[in-house]
Amino acid sequence: MRLQRIEQFISVVDAGSIRGAARQLGMSQPALSRALQQLEEELGVQLMLRSGRGVVLTAAGSAFLSRARVAEAELRKAADEARSTVDDGSRLLALGLSPVGASLLLPELFITLRETRPKARIRILETTPSALLPLVRDEVMDLAVTQRTRINLDAGLDYRPLAEINMRIAVRRGHPLLALRKVHLTDLVSASWLYMTAHDSSDDIVSRSFIGAGLPVPLPAVHCGSYFIALDLIAATDMVGVLPPALLRTCMQSGQLDELLLAEPLLPIHLGLYTRAGSPATASAKSAADTIVAISHRIALTGELRSTKPLAA
Repeated sequence: MRLQRIEQFISVVDAGSIRGAARQLGMSQPALSRALQQLEEELGVQLMLRSGRGVVLTAAGSAFLSRARVAEAELRKAADEARSTVDDGSRLLALGLSPVGASLLLPELFITLRETRPKARIRILETTPSALLPLVRDEVMDLAVTQRTRINLDAGLDYRPLAEINMRIAVRRGHPLLALRKVHLTDLVSASWLYMTAHDSSDDIVSRSFIGAGLPVPLPAVHCGSYFIALDLIAATDMVGVLPPALLRTCMQSGQLDELLLAEPLLPIHLGLYTRAGSPATASAKSAADTIVAISHRIALTGELRSTKPLAA
């Protein structure tokens, strides 16, 4: 079975029609139709139903597609790994970061990589853990730094712990709750919360902390996956949210936010490095992983990440 035919089949599925795929592939529609027919004859099954409005996968086609995507990705990775033996360092390095990971590692990670891998093309994606991990498993991203809250680790992923972080409660300057010397979780059940992850997911530290204390989970006023937006919203409203200690300290020093002191800390976030299991890392990805581990280890040694003492503005 030729890789080219697998790629053509995937292109047709993604385009939704033979005509659209032929245009993208730069080949004639009859030639692509013949290639698909030859693939079906080789497999002995019909993969798709053709019509004037496009193509629809059969049950056999759907089953074949899931394996075909993995096979194509593996073969492309094999080609990349072969080329990496003569890699000049200019290959694309795709890094996934959760908001917590980004606040811990950036901009130092980027600056160090530009110094150690000056020719590397770097792509950075910041999003939630649930969105990042499938991208690493499917090798869209080389690696990801995000919190681990799931009980079971995906068999297609390797995990390396980096740090435990005690998140802090952030509010605007002059927030009514600051009048309380110590705030208990019971005081926050009815608060207006800004969630960085879905409040009903296993990734959310706020929900897990309230459940662990035997309290109802506060309903979110806003669900926001970006710290850039979250900081402005918290500063301009009475919403409360959780931030990593270093980020909150910076916001306190600028006069933007204040810390709400908890009588009992939230459950810690376990931050770690995810890579695809059984897949050799490229030189650039290995360099990035080593840098991430070094930065995390140095910050963890300061003790700030696990401290529960009030932050000093």
